[in-house]
Amino acid sequence: MKGGEPVELPERKRRILKAIVESYIDTAEPVGSKTLVNSFDSPISSATIRNEMSELEDMGYLEKPHVSAGRIPSFAAYRLYVNELMERHRVATDELEAMRLMMQAKMREIDNIVVSASKVLGEMTQHTTVSMLSRTGGVRVKKCELIDVDGGYTYAVVLVTDSDVKNKMLRLERPVEPATAAVLGTAVNLALSERRLEYLLPSVQQSTGRDSPVYQMTADVLDFIRSTEAGGKPEIYIDGAARLLDNREYQDTQRAREMLEYFSDRSRLGQLLEGEDTPDVINIRIGPELQDPSMRDASLVFTSYQIDRNTKGIVGIIAPARMDYADVCAKLIAFTQAVSGVTGNGMKRLKDAGESDDRRNESADRSAK
Repeated sequence: MKGGEPVELPERKRRILKAIVESYIDTAEPVGSKTLVNSFDSPISSATIRNEMSELEDMGYLEKPHVSAGRIPSFAAYRLYVNELMERHRVATDELEAMRLMMQAKMREIDNIVVSASKVLGEMTQHTTVSMLSRTGGVRVKKCELIDVDGGYTYAVVLVTDSDVKNKMLRLERPVEPATAAVLGTAVNLALSERRLEYLLPSVQQSTGRDSPVYQMTADVLDFIRSTEAGGKPEIYIDGAARLLDNREYQDTQRAREMLEYFSDRSRLGQLLEGEDTPDVINIRIGPELQDPSMRDASLVFTSYQIDRNTKGIVGIIAPARMDYADVCAKLIAFTQAVSGVTGNGMKRLKDAGESDDRRNESADRSAK
């Protein structure tokens, strides 16, 4: 994979890579061929495993620490694991009900949701959690105009509300053609009229990619619309920052200091969570995908949920890149559905979110295989 597009891995390499990732998640220790010999139903010799591991390393999926003969997963391996290899877990019904009761006990009013969200999820996962609460409804934006100022590098964004006109100069690092901006303006106004702004950015990402100037322009325009409608900054809360220090990756003093300093800057945390507004969709950002040196060894798993018509929550887990993604994703989904149950927005989804202990055990048996 180095220097080119990802390639389709043969089944044996996929099985070996999956076993390595899951072993490293469990132990934080480099994985050798002898560790894997008894991990498969169909026996694979230690020599064959060594050869496959060497090829996976050449492909960029494994790395070899200097002090060990074993290998550890690369960020590319985690991404492949999350996308294709990870078993899909669900939270058992009794755990889901315990989560709902915990939320109910801690949540006394809507202003406390952002605090409760972080505390409850932190206790359930034993990871650092981040929550953001944003409100809309004070002012409604009815129309948006994008006016080219200097050949596509600068646009005046004009918002028409019920009672006022807001404007902002948007300066882009790369130009957006006026004809493209006009199409974007039409899409924004259609989304405004249908109150479907949350679907616009994912659609643009799918069409142009996250690195395109159109994506960045869309994100900036949507940020301006949201800030205008909200009339204030989102509330951001961190719980359990010190839990990161329990992980081997952050026993290095310098790395720990960088991460804790990062947590102290709420605006930077808010930027990580912005731009992903599709409810009930799990977003996973691994290591370099977070685009910040302080987060190079970490991953962020987060989702948004609707509290009421004018209030949206975002909640996420920050942990080392070797976190148990299947477990975290399952608990994050169950948690947002538990919140919906407590606030009265999703009792049916809450009921359907769990599974019986028998089904959970069957899933565990399949995962072990």
